[in-house]
Amino acid sequence: MTVDKVFVNGKIYTENPQMPWAQAVAVDGKRFVYVGDDAGAKTLAAEAGIEAVDLQGKTIIPGLLDGHTHPATVSKTYWYVRGPRTHDKDELLANIKTYAEKYPKEVRPYFYYESYFTETFGTQGPRKEWLDEIISDRPARIQDFGDHACWYNSIALDMLKGEDGKPHSESPIGIPEFKQDENGEYTGWALESICEGDVGIFEKIGWKPETVMNDKMSKPLFDYFRQYGIMCMMDGITEGEDNFRYIYELDQAGKLDMYYEATSIMSETGDLEQAIATLRDWQEKFTTEHIRCNTVKFFIDGTNEMGDCFSTQPFANDPSGKNYGHAYATMEEMRDVMVRLNKERIDFHVHTICDGAFRLMCDAVEAAQKICGDDWCIKVTLAHCEIIHPDDIHRVKELEIYIDYSAHWAGGYFGEGAKAFLGEERWNTMHDFTKVIAAGGKVGFSSDVFSYQEAVRANPMIGMQIAMTRIDPSVPLDPKRYPGSVRPPLDGKLTIEQLIHGYTVINAERMRLDDKMGSIEAGKLANFIVFEEDIFDKAHNDPEHFGEIEPVCTFFEGEEKHYISTLHKEDI
Repeated sequence: MTVDKVFVNGKIYTENPQMPWAQAVAVDGKRFVYVGDDAGAKTLAAEAGIEAVDLQGKTIIPGLLDGHTHPATVSKTYWYVRGPRTHDKDELLANIKTYAEKYPKEVRPYFYYESYFTETFGTQGPRKEWLDEIISDRPARIQDFGDHACWYNSIALDMLKGEDGKPHSESPIGIPEFKQDENGEYTGWALESICEGDVGIFEKIGWKPETVMNDKMSKPLFDYFRQYGIMCMMDGITEGEDNFRYIYELDQAGKLDMYYEATSIMSETGDLEQAIATLRDWQEKFTTEHIRCNTVKFFIDGTNEMGDCFSTQPFANDPSGKNYGHAYATMEEMRDVMVRLNKERIDFHVHTICDGAFRLMCDAVEAAQKICGDDWCIKVTLAHCEIIHPDDIHRVKELEIYIDYSAHWAGGYFGEGAKAFLGEERWNTMHDFTKVIAAGGKVGFSSDVFSYQEAVRANPMIGMQIAMTRIDPSVPLDPKRYPGSVRPPLDGKLTIEQLIHGYTVINAERMRLDDKMGSIEAGKLANFIVFEEDIFDKAHNDPEHFGEIEPVCTFFEGEEKHYISTLHKEDI
């Protein structure tokens, strides 16, 4: 056995059930060749004629995998105006006015501001007239905190109108909905509209921001992921060939320092063949040792906070008792999509928010599995799954579905807007995966960050802290209503062991990388994170400050890395 690096005297958490803890590891090139006790490692070092590195009791865990995030989406928000968060309408309007004056028309010809909380305006949404009073010299768009809605002023709305007198925008998940009042007047509130879809605005003002990743836009984010031990990410939506090419070129230049899993978006079921064709084209052009694309992405519903989700029960605010929300496809359509993807050996990743959507997807998986029989082989991941009906919890294990959940959402990140639709009793059960895990279901974790305003939450230590405490330090719940600002249910807190397992073993398995990473074992890549302190002791005794932990360094494919991101700087 040859070795070129040996580390001893450590607290090494391996995620290998046959040897959960080790004292030492030895590395040859990119891979571990030994995991065990100090004596065996020192012998290997002596035989190789190298000096063993004394870890002096430092803690090591496997490199982490982010199961769902948006590097291109974040990069493209580099030019957005980012203001302080508030739930108060008057304070929000005052903040918008302040920042509109700070960034005049000459600097921001399209004033794009993030963000506002959905519940600030209730189920009626914001009005363009309020924004008109503040910004009347240019188009303005204020983005909803959850990134599935926005609020335009009148100038922007007029620029978006086509010959039919209706505003038009584009979205990868269907046609955006522009809300109208009782008189048919457009209010300025729109659902599922994306910035790139505002083509009419950019054409009329003769200006468009950069939409393809470059080092200025993207390096702070990628460095941040690397700094905190993310050694693989799945892109929730790979936003076009040009953005994919940037990542490919980073890898070709030896600067990617992580694995990247791409996804091909299917906007609606009729686009399946195009999504498959795009995926095959990208496989041909961009596959490398570190880059792969073998997943189609779809949205089956929207958000609980805006009521464009699909529920198992009528919405609490519907007197008729008939409004269950809606799904973007039927069970039969989803079944047929998965049968087709199974034939192509392509995995499926589905944005699934409410319990009705979750049940629909479970029914579709079950039906597709019956059709495919022993030939069934694809991995199906349901992302988010904010509320699951108790009757469906067991189906995660039985159907061998994976759940991807953004750990930093567990403390009430999206506020109380969903209560209007789900009711308080059901709201109190949301974001709880302890029962799924107890039933043997596989839950992986992610960041799902979509803008630079929230990019710091891509730090998995912050995600783990919030999931362990169900307290969000940056968006706290009202302590008078929720003791300690803990988001119900109190027994929904995850353990450090469950979280690391999800960020490593589960994510590696569902991304088909478990032969390379996810645990510290001989034969796997030497991807690991080094901490000065005992992070398990911190998690068990001081979880409220777990997010403050900083790695000493990381190792990617056996090479020591010291990434320090500029993400915290004011100009980001």
